[in-house]
Amino acid sequence: MDKIIYHYTTIKQSLLIIESGFIKVSEWERKNNVKPPALWLSLNPLWENTATKMTKNIFGETVSLSFEEQYIQFGCARFLIEFNKDKLCSWAKYKHASNTTLEMYDQMEKVGFQKSANPKEWYASFKNISIDEVLGYQAWNGEYWDDLEIKKKT
Repeated sequence: MDKIIYHYTTIKQSLLIIESGFIKVSEWERKNNVKPPALWLSLNPLWENTATKMTKNIFGETVSLSFEEQYIQFGCARFLIEFNKDKLCSWAKYKHASNTTLEMYDQMEKVGFQKSANPKEWYASFKNISIDEVLGYQAWNGEYWDDLEIKKKT
């Protein structure tokens, strides 16, 4: 099989993606005038640490969950897509193609590094990806990625 790229998300969000028929470009980026808004993918075959949610702790402070905490609270899911560099934009190219300042991207990279993520694994799609293009759908079961069936609307 050719190289695979992943879209990581929560179980709930993965079910909404399947229901809609598309992995969609970020609505948050659209609403916040990020140009161009993107759908984010990663070459990391284990987990993209920047996909881990942030939440409030008992003191009201915003904290990043660990992978285990994410799994317990939200579940972890991923979509497997064939990597096609002609359809995707690398992080390095995206930084120069968008309207956000390089300082902001430097900060995003810094946060990524703090989370043990690798920006060289980050890719953007500027178009929604149809579920029909998905090669696989998996959920973390606490030990490994389980293959699941995508039940499409008929």
